[in-house]
Amino acid sequence: MGMDAELLAIGKFSKDIVWFLEYPDHFYSDVPEGSNIITRVCTCATSMESELLAEALGISPWKFEEHCNIDGANVVDLNKLDEAMEDSSQLANFIGLHDAGFQFYYMPNG
Repeated sequence: MGMDAELLAIGKFSKDIVWFLEYPDHFYSDVPEGSNIITRVCTCATSMESELLAEALGISPWKFEEHCNIDGANVVDLNKLDEAMEDSSQLANFIGLHDAGFQFYYMPNG
């Protein structure tokens, strides 16, 4: 059985970050500033991508204690992170959410 994984982010909503969120900006029109929100940064559909994502984040895919509160500043390799993601906009979203103070969570499935 293969593995897939998601990278989630949780942080405070601001109209300044709607471009980095999962849904179109109009979905957030009624969200109060400062509300805690969750968004998916990326989904890795294969074991190779999922393992590459974990490696880029500096964690192990099956050490569950490492999956919470990943500090974006501790990312080991942005090039690997970009390679693990489906498209380059996801890396830009990761950086934008990191700059906005979001915490990241790795969610493996497999």
